[in-house]
Amino acid sequence: MLVVVAILGVAAAIVVPKADPQADFAADAAAGDIAQAVRFAQREAVRTGTYQIVVVDAASQVLRVYQPAASGSGTTAIHPVDKRDYQLSFSKEGMPLATVVSSVFKYQSGTVTNGAYFGPDGVPVDIAPTKVLGLPLGLLLDTKDISPLKEEARITIRHGNTERVVRVAPVTGRVSL
Repeated sequence: MLVVVAILGVAAAIVVPKADPQADFAADAAAGDIAQAVRFAQREAVRTGTYQIVVVDAASQVLRVYQPAASGSGTTAIHPVDKRDYQLSFSKEGMPLATVVSSVFKYQSGTVTNGAYFGPDGVPVDIAPTKVLGLPLGLLLDTKDISPLKEEARITIRHGNTERVVRVAPVTGRVSL
């Protein structure tokens, strides 16, 4: 009977993942930071009447909020609290940060990107870079140059066994966790 109980104990330890509250907190914090950055880009676009871009790069583990510019790289937005460039890095060493697994924004044009433009109306869209570059930033483009989200965008992050998804709604741009 002791052998059976020992075997069941080992099997349970393998099958049931360990609860790690630190992983939950880290994943929740990272998801909250990402949601806050996307909301900031959206509000900034509405406030300034200009396009704002949010890009989440899973390869470099960086989220950046910026305004498009003729140079192609754009002007990084300034974080409202610490007054630095609005850029989140999830690759700092020595800290229990979550990892960006993926960032998928699918548009009606068929384009799939890792971010979105937020227009002066706050709606997430995709615009061909050649259509934005060289234009006055407040200029509204012809609707044929703009492609709205086809479905809910998803930014997935993970810490340990805990995974969180930040969602952006296609029509309204509503950000949810």
